[in-house]
Amino acid sequence: MRLKVVGGARSDPENHCHRALRVGGTFQHLQEELMFGYDGWPFQFEVNWSLRFAIGCPEPLLSNARIPITTRMGIGSILEANLNCPSHNALPPELHFTPAEPLRVMRSSCKRLTIIGTVTPIRFALLCLVTAFALGSTLAWGAEGLLTIIARDEAGGEPTITRLELTRAESPGRMMPLRKAVPAGIGFVLDRQLELAVPEAAYQFRMIRGPEYRIVSGNFAIEKTSLDSHKVDLPRMIHMLEKGWTSGDCCVAASNFSLPLRMASEDLHLAASIGHVEAKPIPGRDADDPIGHEPLWIRHDAMHVDGLVVYGASDERPQEAAPLENVTDAPLALTPEQWLSVSDREDGIRIAIENPFAWPLPVWLASERVDGIFVLGDWLRLDRKVAKPRDGRGPQGPSSQEGKELGRWAERIYWHMLEAGLRIPPLAGSGDDSGDTPVGYNRLYVAAASPGADGTQPLDVAAVTSSQQWWQSAWEGKSVATNGPLLCPKLGGEIPGHVFHGGEQEVLLLQPELNLSVRDPVDYMEVMHNGKVHYSARLDEFAKAGGVIPPIHAKESGWVTFRVVTLHDDHFRAAMTAPWYIEFPARPRITKSSVTFFQQWLAEYEQQLRKSTPEEIQRHAPYVRAARVFWSRRLELVTD
Repeated sequence: MRLKVVGGARSDPENHCHRALRVGGTFQHLQEELMFGYDGWPFQFEVNWSLRFAIGCPEPLLSNARIPITTRMGIGSILEANLNCPSHNALPPELHFTPAEPLRVMRSSCKRLTIIGTVTPIRFALLCLVTAFALGSTLAWGAEGLLTIIARDEAGGEPTITRLELTRAESPGRMMPLRKAVPAGIGFVLDRQLELAVPEAAYQFRMIRGPEYRIVSGNFAIEKTSLDSHKVDLPRMIHMLEKGWTSGDCCVAASNFSLPLRMASEDLHLAASIGHVEAKPIPGRDADDPIGHEPLWIRHDAMHVDGLVVYGASDERPQEAAPLENVTDAPLALTPEQWLSVSDREDGIRIAIENPFAWPLPVWLASERVDGIFVLGDWLRLDRKVAKPRDGRGPQGPSSQEGKELGRWAERIYWHMLEAGLRIPPLAGSGDDSGDTPVGYNRLYVAAASPGADGTQPLDVAAVTSSQQWWQSAWEGKSVATNGPLLCPKLGGEIPGHVFHGGEQEVLLLQPELNLSVRDPVDYMEVMHNGKVHYSARLDEFAKAGGVIPPIHAKESGWVTFRVVTLHDDHFRAAMTAPWYIEFPARPRITKSSVTFFQQWLAEYEQQLRKSTPEEIQRHAPYVRAARVFWSRRLELVTD
């Protein structure tokens, strides 16, 4: 007999009360492992054991074995005794467990252990387990079962932090509410291990730790008298940080649930929070117990302003605006256009367009002070489909109302920006209205480039070493935006953001390189060059070609991006690199179709403004007039 206090034994997910073992030899020695919920309580008791065959056995193998114990038993405490039968064959046995006072079992939920074949010295788990107990004399069953789930990284076997989704089998779309756990949007954080007191039922679970790990799913059943323990190993598909790519969420809504813990559960390394809210204590974790997820960088100086995100703002304001005591308070005194003006005057302020569908988008772009734009944001959510922008210009033409439409629209807007000659890096993040979508679902991977060992091409990819360096790489476009596929891209040996220079009558031969890891089925992967598809293939076609993409022969200025789009049905799940740029002397790429695209948008915005009050119109009028001039001059510069 092997007694273990709240131990960890796996069970068959379809029948947690017994498992089958196929072994050879003779029935020599059987060790049972029983798990109880005592947590550091001192007690003394005797256990009477009886193990006999359910069929055809004339006598018990061993009966009335008294084991007096006086000890302090805590998590992982083990006491052992052996059950021996040198003569009998191994027929299916039934285990009768009769503890002596002062420990009294009121009910047993598990009836039988099945043995197939004959048994040599083995050990396995009997999950006839205790869920409620009292100090002193009796152990009484509660109304719920107790499940201990332990998450481990498969590579090293170390406990890890992950997100757990738990549902009843009869209601797979409805998450179980759980006490003493940190909510993580959809599901909750499993902080290395978690004890769940859940009602009697059949359950399904999924463990998800960001896009770099495979999703682990399973099911189990809990009875009122069940005490069960599951160890789940999480297999990693790719370690992006080791390859030089560090993940970040560029806009996270402030919450009183621990952001560092939620980031660790999604294997996310950087976040920009919209303001700061004091976090609640983490259940089961001491305040001085480090999360242990490195690097872990968080900034709390992001501020959302009507479709923009302002980074690094201080309490300084222009003369025309009254100062605010708290920059995160609303309503804000400054318009988005005024904030763009502030960014030009104050060091350290960066401004990104968080809502790429916003009506004033052409005005913001015309300021030429935008540092980044979100191409993946809160219109791509796991908790519900978003068919149209909550505030802004939706997709033009007939609408399919499918979940992917808005994601493709944001992508087309970004391409029009590039075709209009604007070099603005893409960003990705949760956004200010992410609902229950977990932190880091939409994320940006950035890297730094360092010369090879001999100081020549190709460059190696190096991981950033600080939060400041991460943001610098983001503003320089050394990045990949994703909510699923993981890309390690290069073009001509360079990571995204690089500018290639060509001379007169010169042709640049640029070789695309791509390493791809993805959980979802892939619809297609493409290399885009100047708004056109240079290469498109299904994943199997890409594999058959040995992962080799035809080179780009660049003869004119322009840009290149890679994209991978999945078959995920609910919404647009894809990855897109930031652009590489190509420059030839005196020949910038500006297309008429893209300039007129934004002129039409500006005209529609002016129609929207006419519905406003005279004071509101007057406030926006100077910026609208400046935008008209900007796009008119842009039209004079078109080269295609």
